[in-house]
Amino acid sequence: MLAYVDTSILLKSYVAEPDSDAADVLIQDLNAVVVLSEIHRLEIVNALRLKHFRNEITQPQLKAAIRTFEHDIETGVYRTMPCDLKKVFFKASELSQKCSGILGTRSLDLLHVAYALELGCTVFASGDTRQLKAAEQAGLKICSFPPDPNHTA
Repeated sequence: MLAYVDTSILLKSYVAEPDSDAADVLIQDLNAVVVLSEIHRLEIVNALRLKHFRNEITQPQLKAAIRTFEHDIETGVYRTMPCDLKKVFFKASELSQKCSGILGTRSLDLLHVAYALELGCTVFASGDTRQLKAAEQAGLKICSFPPDPNHTA
């Protein structure tokens, strides 16, 4: 089983945040292979650089976090797979037409959902309610973060 985990959750593996432990548990509990998209690669490294810019982490912490992320990619913590970006953008446009007027989803959120679909994922984890609703409408099993005990998707 393949799972797509939103960047905001994955990032918590590389910087200490109040809910980092909960994010790690969620990823483990998925009991699935977590895929990594090109959007993840950009967003995680950029988010780390922004944390440094905002003085939330030091330069050595930034370097260590990026090094750990790159090591995780190299050692197969995540599955990287080729993907046709034209298909991803086309699928995101379809999702926009179907969801954005009703759910208020942002284009980047839809690109993540479209990536998940194109990569053959069956599970989508996120902390963004609108993104989760779009993923659910697209046929993905959703996993909310923090976990919603009332949702049984």
